[in-house]
Amino acid sequence: MKRLVHAELIRARASRTVRVLAALAPVTCVLWAGLGVALMGLEGGMPVEDRVRNVYAMAQQAYVFTLLLGILGTAGEFRHQTITWRFLLTPDRGRVVNAKLAAYGIAGLAVGAVSALATVAAGALLLHLGGHPVMAPGVPGVLLGAVLAVTGYGLLGVGLGALIRNQTAAVAVALIWFMYADYLLTMLLPGLGRWLPTGAARALAGVSMENAELLPAWAGGPLFAAYVLAAVLAARLITLRRDIT
Repeated sequence: MKRLVHAELIRARASRTVRVLAALAPVTCVLWAGLGVALMGLEGGMPVEDRVRNVYAMAQQAYVFTLLLGILGTAGEFRHQTITWRFLLTPDRGRVVNAKLAAYGIAGLAVGAVSALATVAAGALLLHLGGHPVMAPGVPGVLLGAVLAVTGYGLLGVGLGALIRNQTAAVAVALIWFMYADYLLTMLLPGLGRWLPTGAARALAGVSMENAELLPAWAGGPLFAAYVLAAVLAARLITLRRDIT
């Protein structure tokens, strides 16, 4: 099993697309943190502590990159038909899926940790330059939740890639749903949006929203984990039974 995970990590590291996505993640988080600082004076009656926490919670914006990493690492094998050789070399398909989950979980954790560190450094500097408080209660928990959410999206990407298999379709579905549709539903139907995957992940990352009430982190975390687990179990079951030729 260790060799399979190691092989997956080597394969991922050798991909230029993976390297680009991993590099863009912390940069994107820093840009979001900068935007959060710039908008601090325009956020109505939101307490200043919540606004400061939101700046650091931008570390969770790396989620889209780990989601794509998981999808490309799985659906990409179906696109290039390398999955056939993978299963011929390792007939136990469950071990292959588990190796992918472990590898992209590790990759997601690494990307999440680096993104969190970049967000802390940039966020603290920008808050200081803007004359805002640099720290607020709960910031360490926000950063931990952001890293866990980013890691979970990497696992979710593996599940979606194995379920949909078509790389283009999987990427399109993931981007449309997790970047737009889920967020729109959270805005239009806050009572529903808080229970959806994106709402649960934002709650885990400690995001505060003016127009929508999210679950507390202790509830959002298990809910998001349940979504990830459901996708992973469904993908594993279907991969074990479905013809791949």
